[in-house]
Amino acid sequence: MENNIRKLRIIALLLFLTPALALLGSLLANNYLLSFNFSPDYNYNFKKDLPGNSISYFCNEENNYCNQKTIAGFGEIVKFNKLGQCNKYEIYNENFVKNGDNLKLVDTEDLKNFNFPPSHKKIDQEFYMNYLITNKLNPNCIMSSKSKAYYEWFPIFFETIYKIKKNDKTNLGTSEVVNPFIYGETSISNIVKRYPINYFFKPLLFISVVFMISYWIYYNRVLKIFINSSKNFYFFNFGILSAIFLLLHVFFLGWTFENEFLTKLRRSYVIFFIFFEVLAQAFLIKKIFSFKDKMKNYLYSIVVYLKLLFVLLICFTTVSILTVLMIYDLDPKVDYILEWNYFLVLLFFYFLSFLMWKKLKSNPATS
Repeated sequence: MENNIRKLRIIALLLFLTPALALLGSLLANNYLLSFNFSPDYNYNFKKDLPGNSISYFCNEENNYCNQKTIAGFGEIVKFNKLGQCNKYEIYNENFVKNGDNLKLVDTEDLKNFNFPPSHKKIDQEFYMNYLITNKLNPNCIMSSKSKAYYEWFPIFFETIYKIKKNDKTNLGTSEVVNPFIYGETSISNIVKRYPINYFFKPLLFISVVFMISYWIYYNRVLKIFINSSKNFYFFNFGILSAIFLLLHVFFLGWTFENEFLTKLRRSYVIFFIFFEVLAQAFLIKKIFSFKDKMKNYLYSIVVYLKLLFVLLICFTTVSILTVLMIYDLDPKVDYILEWNYFLVLLFFYFLSFLMWKKLKSNPATS
């Protein structure tokens, strides 16, 4: 008995932490990738990387007159490979055209219209590109940011984040940092179904399904021992069904069907998961409450009452939300706020189960 309860407590805690990490971690990862603006820089070969230093490049036939299409590779200007190889200060670029003794500054727009000839022809103008180090810190250089110390300690993390963000497959659900718990800018699925967030969210949810099945198996086993019954309880059946529908929802997350019926069926999985999960928790607390006197040495009575109150609150909230959604066409932001907060709060079913059972020492003879 003691071993079963001990394992049940561990599984309940993991079942609270794992999906919570998946939900909150996906949001944090999305926001971090959006705010990650560090990148390698070009090596302009300054004698000293200090404000006020400058370097000029003469554009000629050899480098195709510094044509803007090849400017990143002309002369000795090459792009660094590592994030730590960057200019701590912003670089100001000036372009000059020299015709005889006259030197004319050419701005970026004029540069686009500058009549560069083919490389085999000469021009009567000399063209120069000048780079000046300003005294303003470069926000895209990790070495001039607060992350410098962390980068020096663990550079592979930042290099990996940079590669992920620059990956052609990367497709984040938002264009800016969001807080949907308060402002409802986006739905859960919009964040977690896209690369690379889906590679974080889906595995954790698949693991959560395994924990969920184990959770209901151990609860069914423990209560059978207390009540001296050989039959499976209703909460066990509903709990397994909820795990199955969660598995289907996660598996098909991000899939697109041309058939309208299949699309509606896919969307219904999460509804069935909620329905059977709430039913399972309701029947579970009813059974525990009915036999709490037999289990008083293993349970914290105050947490039993707290979980009963929580289950009643969730049932009332679920019915209220569904009723409102059927009657009113709410603003999408309100829907998203309800969605994010509802699923996070729902996880406290498992945290209360962890708190409800007393911590017991393992005793193989009574397991």
